[in-house]
Amino acid sequence: MAASGNHHPHQLIGFLILLMANIKEYVPIVYTPTVGIVCQKYSGLFRRPRGMYFSALDRGKMVSIVYNWPAEQVDMIIVTDGSRIMGRGDLGVQGIGIAIGKLDLYVAAAGINPQRVM
Repeated sequence: MAASGNHHPHQLIGFLILLMANIKEYVPIVYTPTVGIVCQKYSGLFRRPRGMYFSALDRGKMVSIVYNWPAEQVDMIIVTDGSRIMGRGDLGVQGIGIAIGKLDLYVAAAGINPQRVM
């Protein structure tokens, strides 16, 4: 859930445990349709980053920037350009909520280690 970006790491683990135990009930909150609404308001909800951002100025430097990610081992990466967000158009960087929501679902539903996603 994009709002999970507001949690501290230990709260994120608790959130994911709750999500894993109640996946059917929380999917509509964590992903469609709620995440689209959260993305539209993301800049007003933002507290703590849970993603990596690149700009056009980073062209040619992205590989070295990726190595700044805190986890040494990453099993899954979700990438978005923020365009075409669930019928809401181009939301730019606010589209990060889609990637966060997907990662949360993959962690909860597939048992992927949350420390190994980007």
